[in-house]
Amino acid sequence: MTAYDQYVMERMALPHGPDSDFVLVNLFAEPLGAPMTADSITELFGRLSKRAGLPRNVTPRMLRRAAGSNLADAAGGQDEIAALLDHARLSSAEPYLTPDPDRLRAAVDRVPSPRELAEGTR
Repeated sequence: MTAYDQYVMERMALPHGPDSDFVLVNLFAEPLGAPMTADSITELFGRLSKRAGLPRNVTPRMLRRAAGSNLADAAGGQDEIAALLDHARLSSAEPYLTPDPDRLRAAVDRVPSPRELAEGTR
């Protein structure tokens, strides 16, 4: 987060930085202010992963998958996940619909046992 905050501060200080709607733009390489390429972002994440001392590189794809899973865990619908991740087909959002184990446990706990039903305790 600190590295991203620093990037934003550097970006806003440059004349071309604030003009782009993209999250990551070229600040020091041509074309200035243009979106970074996918390869450049992957390289950047690799450098930041090493700098953070992580045991393996974090990739943009990992963050995308985490975002999709977080949307599903927050009760986002398949259509919402597909739209937010810009999937061409609705079925592309299916891998994100695997529920969080804690939510599965909570769902099982909400089902009354036969004894509870017989006793009328639920």
